[in-house]
Formats: sequence, C-alpha cells, structure tokens
Amino acid sequence: MRSLHKGKSIFIALSAVALIFSLSLPAFAWQWPSTFTISTTGTATATYAQTVSWASFLEEQTKMKVRVIPADNYVERARAHKAGQSILSANTPTEVFTQVEASAMHATREGGPYDVQIVWANVRVPFGFIVAKDSDIKTIYDLKKRKPKIALFTPSTASVLHVKALLAMIQLDEKDVTFVPVTTWGNSTKSVPEGKADVAFTSPTSAVTQEAEASAKGIRWLELPKDDKEGLERYAKVMRGISFATNNRGVKSAHGVHMAANVNQYYVRGNEDPELIYQLAKWFDENFEKYKDRHPDNVYMSLDIQRENFTLVRQNNYLPVHDGMVRYLKEKGKWTTADTAWNDKNKELVARYVKAYHAAIAAADAKKIKVFPDNKEWVALWESYKKELPLFGLPQK
Repeated sequence: MRSLHKGKSIFIALSAVALIFSLSLPAFAWQWPSTFTISTTGTATATYAQTVSWASFLEEQTKMKVRVIPADNYVERARAHKAGQSILSANTPTEVFTQVEASAMHATREGGPYDVQIVWANVRVPFGFIVAKDSDIKTIYDLKKRKPKIALFTPSTASVLHVKALLAMIQLDEKDVTFVPVTTWGNSTKSVPEGKADVAFTSPTSAVTQEAEASAKGIRWLELPKDDKEGLERYAKVMRGISFATNNRGVKSAHGVHMAANVNQYYVRGNEDPELIYQLAKWFDENFEKYKDRHPDNVYMSLDIQRENFTLVRQNNYLPVHDGMVRYLKEKGKWTTADTAWNDKNKELVARYVKAYHAAIAAADAKKIKVFPDNKEWVALWESYKKELPLFGLPQK
C-alpha cells in the first residue's frame, strides 16, 4: 500500500510539472521554412524592384533565405511556377488567364492550366503606349494614317494582347501594321527612343521608362480617350479583366493620361501549405507600416486594398483565393459567405480547365499529334475541349 501511495504521489508531481510547462509554452509556435523563393518580372520592371524591397525585409525579420528570381520570359516563368520552382509568382491576372486557358504560347505539354491561386495583390499598374516626343503620331487614330511599326514583346501574352486590343479599339487590321519583335520588356520600351519602332507598349512605373523619358528623343503617351466608349469596349473584349483610369503615377510625361490599368498579384499553387500562406498574409498585413515606404508601389499592399480588389472583380470568373489567405481575411472580418460562394465557383472552373487539358493531351498522344503552340492540329484539338468552358474575366453565371 505504501509503494502504491508513493507511486501515486510521483505521478501527481510529474503531472503538475507537465502542466506548468504546457502553460508556459505557446499553443502553436510557427516556424518559417529555411528558404522562400519568389519569381517576378525582369529586372527592368517596377514589380521586380518592389518585390525586392519587401522581400529583403521579410528575410531580415524571419531569417529565411528569400530569393527573388527575375525572368523576362512570361511563359517560361509560368511553367517554372507550375513545376514548383518558386512559392510565389508575380503576374497580372490577364497573363494568368491566358495561362490557365492555355492560349497562345502557353499551349505546351509543360505549360497550360494548373491549380493557381491568389495570395496578395501588390499594385494596380498603369499601362500605355508611347511614341517619340517629336512623333507626328498625336493620337491613337493617327496610326491608321500609315503602316506603323509597333514593338511586340512576344514572350508576354498580355503585352501582345494589349497591342491587339489597341488595334481592335481603333479598328486597324494587323496586316496594316509592321510588328517589331522584341524579347525583353526593357528592349520593348527602348525601341521607341532608339527609333526601331514608332509605338511601344509599356508602363509609366518601370525603371526603363524613366530612362526612355530622359533620353535625347524623349517619349510621349498616346491616350485611350475616355469618350470613345465603343472603342474601349473593343479593347476590353481583347484584354479581359482590364480597367481604365487617368494616370497619376510614374514618369511625369504619363501624368493626366487616360490609359489601361491592371492589378498585379502574387500567386501560389493551390496545394501550398495553408498555414504558410496564412502566416504570409498575416505578415503582409501586420508589417505594412514597416515596409510600405521601401518602394512607392508598396502603398497598394494594405489589407483594405486587398478587400477592394476582390470587391471589384467579385462578379467575374476569376482566379481563386488560396485557403490560407481566406482564413486570414475571415479573421479580420473581410470575407463573407458570398465571397466563399464566388471563390468556390472559381476553384471549380480552374479544376475544369486542368481536367480538360489533361484529357486533350491524352487525346493528342493517342492520335500522335504534337503538343506545340504552332501545331494547328493540336490547337484545334485543345479548342474543341475548352469550347464549353467559360472564359476568365467575364461575368460569372
């Protein structure tokens, strides 16, 4: 009986010690991974500079090794993210739309749709068209008076679509244009002051645009007139999800010019750890005041602006928001049951594209059709599989 009593006393003492230790430890201690990779647009872009600005602070605070990997080739960057070579990928919704729909150069075996989801928007980016300061092209409609040379940044589907959208707006046939192919964002912008192209698509916030403005020839912006409503509608049909606004950002020559605008976002794969994405969203929000002045565009990374962005697109087919981000938005009272219904439809739509693409590739292999964007037989086969699928950036039904 004495030994039993003694054993009971030891058990009680050990239990008390365990309780003390459990009360002194946090219920959950989050530990960041050792490395964190982010793929962005090229070094000449504002997105790259902005990402480096907050990523260096993230590394400083979390002790992770944060790598920012720039790439001018949008298609290769998309494939790399699909393959899991980075956690975050910075891109425009339009570019991701074309990837998930496997349009143009995305229609490869390694490319095409995958479960890509939104984490955080980094900026609302203005985009427009430049000419040399002394050019006799004064308005977009003057392009119809000649056979203009227009720079075409072929690695970026979105850039190509913007050019095609401009032609649709002014109803100018592609055969009446001389396209000047370029392979980097920087070379596209420089093509105008260097005299290689009459017109180039660019952003007033890019570092290379500052160089172009300061060059001997200088640059001038072609306005997308707000009173040409039918023309803007034609533009928006080509560039789904785009909006228009009078610009007040970037180089001075672009201030007061009505042009296109797009929301840039950071994306992850749907199977990314929800806890990691929740902690990242929390870090973005809680540290906003500390990193917002590290780059001019960081002011667009507040939690309130995240909510505004989702409100703007909530009636459309869109990319889904990752569960980790949704969890944080719910905690902050910025996510509703209506948002969940909208998001579930978007998840389903992406999954339908992924399933259809796998089926199309299997069918192509069975018929010995080469899966390549320039193969008309493959493109026609893929089009037959996706013809019943709704397009992104259009009203959700």
